[in-house]
This record gives sequence, structure tokens and C-alpha cells, in this order.
Amino acid sequence: MITSRHFTEKEFNNCSPSCSLQDMDQRTMDMADEVREIAGIPLTPTSAYRSPEHDRSKGRSGTGAHTEGKAIDFKCSNSSDRFKIVEACFAAGFTRIGISGTFIHADNSNTHVQNVIWTY
Repeated sequence: MITSRHFTEKEFNNCSPSCSLQDMDQRTMDMADEVREIAGIPLTPTSAYRSPEHDRSKGRSGTGAHTEGKAIDFKCSNSSDRFKIVEACFAAGFTRIGISGTFIHADNSNTHVQNVIWTY
């Protein structure tokens, strides 16, 4: 059973697309909990697990970190929180970070290129 100290099943049900905490990798959730503790601010997941079929229906490969349950996007709308979240992601051990104007993507996939940051 996948557990989290700071995130609820309801939050994952509210993600786009809807998913379950049980779809996630336990290590990823442990790291996400650590991000929350280090950042010191509330974090809202906006996207987490995506099925390969859903991923492909959006024009993606169907093999991304979200399809492994090893990625989570945190809602973020201001530069101060963006800094806190990104800094906490590094401290928690995430080595793959995506930065958008509305969210921060963090993943710990070991099947994709490591030590990267990208923008949307």
C-alpha cells in the first residue's frame, strides 16, 4: 500500500487526469513528502500518474515518467513559491525538474535522462 504523510487520496483523484495515490511509486511519494517539508508551504498536486493510453492520446510517447508513477506536478503561480519548490525538489533528490508558469514537474524516473531542467 502506497502511503503519504502530506498528500491525500482525494488530491490524487482531483489531478488531471484523475488517478489514485496507489498508482504512484512509494519512493516518489516519500520524496514528494520531503519536498513539502523542506519547502514549508502547502503543495497541491495537479498531475501525477497518467496511463500510457492517456499519455498517447495527448500526443506524448506513452512512456514518460508520469506513466511509471514516478512524476508529480505541483501547482505553483508565483516566483517565491517556485523558488522554494524547485530548491526543495533538489534537496529531496529529484534530478528531473520541469518549470512552468503554473506548475513544477518533479520526477525520479531512472529510465530517462538524468540531471535535467526544462521549461514549458
